[in-house]
Amino acid sequence: MRKWRVGSARMETGAPRIVIMGVNWLGDALFMTPAIRAVRRRHPGAFLACAVPPRCRELLAGNPHLDLVLTFDERGADRGMTGLWRFSRALRAHRFDTCFLFHRSFTRAVGVALAGIPRRIGYATWKRGWLLTTAAPMPPKDTVHKVAFFLNLLAAAGVPSDGLGYDFVSSDEDRRYARQLLQAAGVMTPHPSPSPHGGEGRGEGRRRPIVAMHAGANWDLKRWPPARFARLGDELAERFGAGVVLVGAAGDRPMAEGIAHRMRHPPAILCGQTTLAQLGALFTQVAAVVSNDSGPLHLASAVGARAVGLFGPTNPVLTAPPPSPTLRVLFGSIGCPVPCYRHWCPINLCLRQIAPDDVLEALAPWLVPGEGPCASC
Repeated sequence: MRKWRVGSARMETGAPRIVIMGVNWLGDALFMTPAIRAVRRRHPGAFLACAVPPRCRELLAGNPHLDLVLTFDERGADRGMTGLWRFSRALRAHRFDTCFLFHRSFTRAVGVALAGIPRRIGYATWKRGWLLTTAAPMPPKDTVHKVAFFLNLLAAAGVPSDGLGYDFVSSDEDRRYARQLLQAAGVMTPHPSPSPHGGEGRGEGRRRPIVAMHAGANWDLKRWPPARFARLGDELAERFGAGVVLVGAAGDRPMAEGIAHRMRHPPAILCGQTTLAQLGALFTQVAAVVSNDSGPLHLASAVGARAVGLFGPTNPVLTAPPPSPTLRVLFGSIGCPVPCYRHWCPINLCLRQIAPDDVLEALAPWLVPGEGPCASC
């Protein structure tokens, strides 16, 4: 079990020692952050830790409300009963007295019970209710937003909400790296050229918007067709003079290259060139972000970037970032029940209902040259 120490450890005598068993996906990890903040507000002197899978730990590494991030790798080192027993022994060594089980997993509840944590708070299911000391009634499936799902569990334990906003931190170093990356890709100039009449000059120095596009998602049905991203990128370049960057993990690069191959105006492909913190910093340097329903959309929202989210088989009422003036959600509803948990669909008609012109219309007010984050800021 890998440990990442985050904040300064709070070691007040008699203070609570609390661990949160977290969730599996990047977006869900950001959904947890309002609840983490609420626990800290309720227990300011507590030692507060959170255990998450390896893919999520970076999102919490700079969280100001956590003292420690633990890794629960149920597909690797902590796999099976032997791994779970090893993880439970590591939890026991921290002498936690309270655990909030944000994940509904039976396995996690067993691990926490084996660790001897006396107070175990989670949603009751028919499998694990007997393992909990405070068992909150499970809300009906797909009826509450994920942020509310975690906050409602805290409310059952007497912990009030502290708002819905995400917590995510990018450093000055991350922002410097993001600017350098955009400059090296040729979409951001270091300094605008001076104008003899004051303000900025034209040509290379003229401020122009940058749009970051994220075409990935954790399953295919949530992905807007690559041809639509390609057409959108060309329209952004031609109508607004925008610089387009394709972002994502290293595994998204072949898809990004396929999109670029379809485009008349080649984009910069930055997949695999950023950590999550650096990607969040990059989003603060662009005029807008376009993303499927995925972790980077929530990351953009967390750093206050302007973003357009593309939803089809998932319900934005349940999984979109909290409402914000910097967020616009396009939902390709065709009357099918949502969420739709198919991993394959013969036509994927819901997302195809969203046309590139719809996205352009949502983006247009943010793409005025010379305003907001831009290509030469």
